[in-house]
Amino acid sequence: MSNKDIDKLTDHLFREYHGKMISFLSAKFGYQQIDNIVDAVQEAFEIALSEWRYKGTPKNCFGWLIYVSQNKLINKINRDSVGSKILNRISYEEEESIASHEAEDSLLQLLIFFSKINVSDRNKLIISLFYLCGFGYSEISRAMMLPVETIKKIILRSQVLIKKIAIQYEKCEFESLHNEMPHLLHVLYLMFNEGFKSAQKRESIKKDLCFEAIRLSVLVKKYQEDHCELNALLALFFFHVSRFPARIQENGWISIQFQNRTLWDKNLISEGYAYLNKIDLSKNRLNKYHLEALIASVHCSSPNYEKTDWRLISTLYSQLEFLEPNAIAVKINRVIAESNYLPITPLIEKMFDLEPMLNGFLKFPFYSTLAFLYEKGEKKEMACHYYWCSLSYTNNQFDNEYINLKLSLLHS
Repeated sequence: MSNKDIDKLTDHLFREYHGKMISFLSAKFGYQQIDNIVDAVQEAFEIALSEWRYKGTPKNCFGWLIYVSQNKLINKINRDSVGSKILNRISYEEEESIASHEAEDSLLQLLIFFSKINVSDRNKLIISLFYLCGFGYSEISRAMMLPVETIKKIILRSQVLIKKIAIQYEKCEFESLHNEMPHLLHVLYLMFNEGFKSAQKRESIKKDLCFEAIRLSVLVKKYQEDHCELNALLALFFFHVSRFPARIQENGWISIQFQNRTLWDKNLISEGYAYLNKIDLSKNRLNKYHLEALIASVHCSSPNYEKTDWRLISTLYSQLEFLEPNAIAVKINRVIAESNYLPITPLIEKMFDLEPMLNGFLKFPFYSTLAFLYEKGEKKEMACHYYWCSLSYTNNQFDNEYINLKLSLLHS
């Protein structure tokens, strides 16, 4: 296996196993050890990168990583435990026998533990994304639209808090998950979104992260079978992943207008509808995830861009706007939908009304949408100007390449 393949494999395994390893070791050694556990897991992956290049990959990668990280952790605990009981190192064979359900159950338990910490909902999300999802500071910064330094401070403060409450914490019965669902769903939503458009690498869709969000959602569903918002979230996820094969080309994004719809995965679309149809609206009100899933379903059911029911999509965005009146991204998406059946000039004016409310994270979608509207209104010079403006706020190389492609087409 080449060095490049090893790098790719360890990156994939980090996404797949990071949360499982943190949660499994936390369940075994106590949540109060979580910082030592994070360090031990990080060391295990660094050793894997080094050793696997020369010795090849082990038969059971998860067992190997647990074996290395657990012994690293035991060494650390023993060094810190002067006068206390010394823990014995474990053998590789002991970790071969870990059942997948043990790791998954401990993962769900840790997610619930974070939901019970007495901090703001925002900080619960940040803590969960850092410890369970393996997000770096910059990834969390982008997902939460907060400065990197703020994220670092929140993580640092959380370490003290976790140690304080871990000793008295009693594990939750999975069957009584209902009160924890808003937090769980929000974490899964952010996790999927970060995979959908990564902040770190050229790879614009981190499929591993998206499918991990789906896998965890299905795990939660085992204990919350008829949960309306969970079914809506799963529907949304499946509608989005169905379009993955058509969204990327060598030089950047392919907008939905030009995607080859024969590449959309019909089986995944059917799976999305199956979850959507499980929602009983006579018992549940429309929620954010349901509305987003409905919007995605309209796209997935449309034979082409021109025959898309843009008025319906605009109406759904309007309802979403009612639920989230301060969500600028929702307002921008509504304008994009309206541009397919309303005059362009009033929509441009509507966009400028949003400008005072922008933060740094929203400037890329704002300027690129303005450029799109001017392009649609056949004002080439203004379109080029705002595409150039948007280049200063691109989040990854694919965004950058997409905008440069738009500029080259306008100049040709």
